[in-house]
Amino acid sequence: MTTSAKTWFYNTPENNAYLIGERIRTSLWDARFGDIWLETARSEAPYLMRGTLQNTDVELEWMPKQWCILRTKPAHSLLYGGVKNILGFDAVFKYETPNGFTAWEWRLGNAKERWQAIQGKPEFGKLQQIK
Repeated sequence: MTTSAKTWFYNTPENNAYLIGERIRTSLWDARFGDIWLETARSEAPYLMRGTLQNTDVELEWMPKQWCILRTKPAHSLLYGGVKNILGFDAVFKYETPNGFTAWEWRLGNAKERWQAIQGKPEFGKLQQIK
């Protein structure tokens, strides 16, 4: 299966858990994350994948053509760099969630509005903009 972010982020994927999982895993495997395994937790928008990479818990959630959030516990900066390369642009925010995940958030548009909405909220610990 030929896949890239064009098949799942820049376009709406089919609402089929198996095919969504294959698209995401193939994108990550092609980016040299051969040890990652993600399962589809939600096969409708916003989509959600959960799994592991070595000893790291991983969640990938996205709304096609709008936003993508990578969450890892513990923080996994190499995977962040891989998703950045897959999407073709950098995340705009990084923060810690109440359940101990480090999150990187990518936005197409409305980043300023999102920043205003999440500042000062305790569920976005150590919030920082990525420049």
